[in-house]
Formats: sequence, C-alpha cells, structure tokens
Amino acid sequence: MYYFFLDDKMLPVPPPKMEVKVNNKNKTVNLINEGEINIIKSPGLTEVSFEVMMPNEFYPFALYDNGVSNFITRLSGQQPTITYAKNYIDGFEKLKTGNNPFRLIIARFNQKFEYLSDTNMLVTLEEYNVGESSEYGFDWQVPMRFKQYRPYATKELEITTNENGEQVARVKQTRPTTKEVPKAYKVAANMTLWEACRRASGGSLDWKAVAELNGIRDNNVLKGTVLNLK
Repeated sequence: MYYFFLDDKMLPVPPPKMEVKVNNKNKTVNLINEGEINIIKSPGLTEVSFEVMMPNEFYPFALYDNGVSNFITRLSGQQPTITYAKNYIDGFEKLKTGNNPFRLIIARFNQKFEYLSDTNMLVTLEEYNVGESSEYGFDWQVPMRFKQYRPYATKELEITTNENGEQVARVKQTRPTTKEVPKAYKVAANMTLWEACRRASGGSLDWKAVAELNGIRDNNVLKGTVLNLK
C-alpha cells in the first residue's frame, strides 16, 4: 500500500506507477593521446513523475480529504464524504504558483500495514495537466512532474579584528529552523497514526514509538483522540 502526500494533502488514489529520474551531471571530454575520459560530478536534481486519478464520484477504495478509508469511516458510524477533483486541482495550482518548495512524501506499507519505507523530499511542482475523456467517465487523469529542491542562500560575512590588529572575515552560521514538536496533539479528523504524527511534527516523529507510548495497537485514530507525543 502506498500513500502519497503533497504538502499537507493526501492524494485520494495512489498512482499505479511512478518514475524517479536521477539526473547525471558527469562530463565527458577528449584528451590528446589519452582519448575519452569521464569527469565525475555531483548528481543533478532528482525528478519524480506520475499520473494520478482525481475522482469525481464515490469509490470505496479512495482515501478522501480526511485521510482515512471510507470503509473505516462507515465502521465508525460516520457518513463518507467526497473531496471532488477540482478541490485537488485548486491545491495543485497554489503549489505551482506559490513560488515555494513543499514536501512530497510517499509512505509504503505491506498488506499487514507494517511500515516498509518512505520517500520524503523537498520539491517544486514543475508541471501538471488535466485530462478529461469519456474513457475516464467523470473522473480526471492528471500527469504530474516534480523536481527536487535544494535550499540555498547567500553567505553573510562578519568582519572582526584580532589581537594583532588584523581584520578577519568569517561566515555567519545560521541555525536551521525545525518544527517544534508539542507534548500532545489532538486529532482533528479520522486519519492514520502515521499521518497524525507527520502533521504534528513535520515528519520528525517515529509513529511506532507514539503508538507504544499511547497503547495503540493499530494504525487508525479517530477524530478527537489526544495523542501524547513525549
């Protein structure tokens, strides 16, 4: 089972396939009497692309905006709700035009819902297309392409004078900003424990440790549950 998150939104239907391209920056040159050589350089930016289904009607297999399957929602006695394709497309447009990177998170679980691995990458949305066809019915097919984002910034020099009267320059060190993890987190909607931990901490919490701390034996938590995180 795969779960795809773009920023704080989960895609309702996981794409059937995904392509990850690691761009090469190596350079090939020809040397006199030596022939062709390969100059190894750092890899380029990674690109991720996939095509996702955007439903415009109810499907029991789809995971809508509250992040929990409609089957579980029905068991809890609640009425399943649908988030229509246009709502997701509006969100994609904000990511495209917002001029800010965001998190692409892909979580992988086996059939027993045991955690396998995840991809957590800072990206930009390079392009997306909306396809409508009688083949898709009322649903939309949306091919999307993302590119890895590497933070960068200009360096600020601080000039000081040492004991010999000489001016010395050093680069000012800035402390990285991280999301502070609260002591407790109240779940706002039915969701998986993994998703609740991600929303509370930005991805720094181990959801298995939180499950053990709170005596939770499955991966689903209901709206209103208060999780102890520390």
